[in-house]
Amino acid sequence: MTSLLPVQSEGTVWSGGWNGSQWLVSGWGDDDGPNGSNPYIYLYNGMNQVPAGSLDLYQAESTWHGGDVFATSYNGKEWLLSGLGSGVLPSYSSLEQNHMSLALFDGYEFTDLSSLVPRQRDAILYTNAWNGQYWLIGGGYDDNGILLSFDGTNIVDLTGVIAQSVPNFGSVQAVAWNGYYWLIGGENFLAAYDGYTFTDLTNKLDSVPELNSACCTTVNAIAWNGAEWMIGGGAPIAQTSDSQAWLVTYSSPNFVDLTQEIRPPASDLIPASSILAITATQNSWIIGGYSNNQGSLYEYSDKTFTNLSGLVNNYTYVNWVGAGTVPENIQMAPTNYNSIFPESRMLTGQFILQVRETLQAIVVCRFD
Repeated sequence: MTSLLPVQSEGTVWSGGWNGSQWLVSGWGDDDGPNGSNPYIYLYNGMNQVPAGSLDLYQAESTWHGGDVFATSYNGKEWLLSGLGSGVLPSYSSLEQNHMSLALFDGYEFTDLSSLVPRQRDAILYTNAWNGQYWLIGGGYDDNGILLSFDGTNIVDLTGVIAQSVPNFGSVQAVAWNGYYWLIGGENFLAAYDGYTFTDLTNKLDSVPELNSACCTTVNAIAWNGAEWMIGGGAPIAQTSDSQAWLVTYSSPNFVDLTQEIRPPASDLIPASSILAITATQNSWIIGGYSNNQGSLYEYSDKTFTNLSGLVNNYTYVNWVGAGTVPENIQMAPTNYNSIFPESRMLTGQFILQVRETLQAIVVCRFD
């Protein structure tokens, strides 16, 4: 049993990523002292925290004060962080106000880019991903979405373009790349983007029978495993509602509904639930979220679901799951054998649950 504590007091893990040698875990932490709450960056190499870059207060982070890092992705050189800031952003307001936040982080230096974000307002940049040439960044709030691309130097505002092609365009909750095109999802919409044209997939997704009874088709998580997409949702990220979790796979042109596998047995009172995170490993999918005010966790492999929610039943939500290849010469921290994964070892902690499956590392993070 190893406990990893990104912050010493209360906090939230919203996101993270793997760069080949380190995990970057991020979110929000409520630290004591004059600086109060701040987003944090926690670097972990599989055995120990990397203290050089693991800080919860950077001087350059001041516009993020009181906010959250909601998404991170790596381009081979540096991390892009996106989320919400509540400090003073002079280009937006002379007062402390919520605003969309963006930054680059190279492992040591934090460079705030929030002043470059167009359409600045009280909203959140929930998601970002890299495709080898540029990042796609999405966010907004409720039915007001924003979509940007960023090549490391210039930001291009794609919001007006996608809104013309996707009538239900709202807050962007998830973006992912499969080597050929993007899938973009959010509050009540799903779209594909090949770098030139947006294709609205919302009606096709809405036609899945189980989604008609889910109360909303908000997309929270999208992942690609080399052969097909997996897409899940329910209540929007960082919001609560009576919506129900749903889950599908997608390989053009068809959606395959997996929702019944993650729903509790039918009853007159179905608790609120949502899928918040999906990742693909070498041989399976790992899916996280919540149901009835408790974290939920599933493995899906060879068309079979394994319910792992007992491993996170003291968690409120599972907000993020991540997978990364661990090189042969990197030794993982000593762990306890876990019979659910016959060839794996399990590392559990208050904030992070880490599974090694052959050369895969999976991280599951808790919302407090």
